[in-house]
Amino acid sequence: MSINLHIGRIINGRYKLIDERGSGSFGEVYIAHDLQTNYLYAAKIMYPDHAYDNELLERFKREAYILQSLNDPHIVRIVDYGNDDNIYFIIMHHIDGQNLKYYISSFGPIEPLLAIHYILQAAQGLDAAYKIGVVHRDIKPQNILISNKGVVKIVDFGLSRSKESPTITSSDKFMGTAYYTAPEQVMSSHSADIRSDLYSLGIVLFEALSGYPPYSGGTVVDIILKHQSEDVPSICRMYPGMPYEFDAFMQKAMAKQPDDRFQTPREFILALEHIQQRIRGPMPALPQARLVIISTGQTFVLTGARMIVGREDPKREIHPDIQIDDPTMTLGRVHARFLNEKGTWMIEDQNSRNKTRLNGKILHPYESIPLKDSDVLHFGRVEARFELR
Repeated sequence: MSINLHIGRIINGRYKLIDERGSGSFGEVYIAHDLQTNYLYAAKIMYPDHAYDNELLERFKREAYILQSLNDPHIVRIVDYGNDDNIYFIIMHHIDGQNLKYYISSFGPIEPLLAIHYILQAAQGLDAAYKIGVVHRDIKPQNILISNKGVVKIVDFGLSRSKESPTITSSDKFMGTAYYTAPEQVMSSHSADIRSDLYSLGIVLFEALSGYPPYSGGTVVDIILKHQSEDVPSICRMYPGMPYEFDAFMQKAMAKQPDDRFQTPREFILALEHIQQRIRGPMPALPQARLVIISTGQTFVLTGARMIVGREDPKREIHPDIQIDDPTMTLGRVHARFLNEKGTWMIEDQNSRNKTRLNGKILHPYESIPLKDSDVLHFGRVEARFELR
């Protein structure tokens, strides 16, 4: 049995490595306990021998630099980076969940609306990168993490570059993963741009829906040739009844020539949202509802079919839909949830420490209770009134 000598090590005087979570081309990823704040983070530790390879070292530093410039809910957030006794490290927010590849491998194809939901979030992350000139160059299911709350985060910017980054590799060096790499990226990694990332994301969507990538089998060269010459398989044949626009979307997302693809993440998102709406069909109108905080008059309109009530915590990346000012601090970060089932508004406690009460009655965790106009709710000591209009 091998023993990881990094376990138990304290990096930079504060980050204690407590568990190994995975490894890649550039280093290993650990769970790190911050001894100063008591938070858990993810720590990417560069392989020690890579520190003597100038190209690999510069790439590791570039990843930290690029992550510093990105601030989006769908991209993993950097906390710290540096060099501790020739151990190069990047400290990032820990995502409590698994990557998309794990879910596909463990459970098979993902239901279309859920797969689209995940891919739209990843596209939002790519949009944030695109706006500051960053190209990821290694979009694949392994680099798309899904938290236990269903939030997608793009990770591993080890192969990424920005418009401000100096060139590290020669232009003819292949970078990426063959199953997901756009044809032009195979020929020249420097020619990869946002359209290459969107091609890869289209491949990921296909795999999420089918359980396998569209081009596989044989050697790496065989797979690359299929990317360059084989037709895009039909999603509509796999899912009879799917809107015909879905095949047209996939044809454009995975077009051989970059000029024939979606040119920006926003184009990709709008087209995929159209497919999403076609699959869902006409949305029933929700009754107008709002939540009024009695002590302050603060009012929240319930605009979504599911809305979390709670207290924001940016360090833990908790951003509830309804963020209530609570000087009593009895409101939990994720305290309760409003949901609409077939036109009926309901409230559901999320196992909060200080309980949710409806007209004075304590709610059992995760039990959905129907609401009516003028019902009084307590989230801890925060008193509110539910109103229908």
